[in-house]
Amino acid sequence: MERFEESFVKKAEVRRRLGMALLMVAGLVWVVLAFKLVKPFEVEGKYGSTQCDSVLFPDRDAPYEKEADTYEEGQPDVCVAERRWTELLAWLAGSVPPAVAGAVLWTSGSTALGLRAYMAEHRVAVAAAAAAKKD
Repeated sequence: MERFEESFVKKAEVRRRLGMALLMVAGLVWVVLAFKLVKPFEVEGKYGSTQCDSVLFPDRDAPYEKEADTYEEGQPDVCVAERRWTELLAWLAGSVPPAVAGAVLWTSGSTALGLRAYMAEHRVAVAAAAAAKKD
């Protein structure tokens, strides 16, 4: 019985660690994406560097801006080419499977360890009740 429990605990801990690692990978992707969406950036081109606004918070008072409804309409072409929505969304979509798998693995491992602790408490309580009944 002891060997089975050790194996059970080791597998649950491995699942929980792997789940946490996958969640950290997904979280890192989300942090990088948030940074790319919020931070203004600079693009180096063959004619020099171009300052670009944040994708989410463009500066509507920029001198190069015409009446623009979207980020793409109000920015120079090199800025739009540098930060494409499709690329950012692809990274976001790619981070969903590790996030889901990580959440499932972490929850599974944590639940298994919690269940083992509960069963250990239950066995102790049953043994104590049996000992008290004998006396």
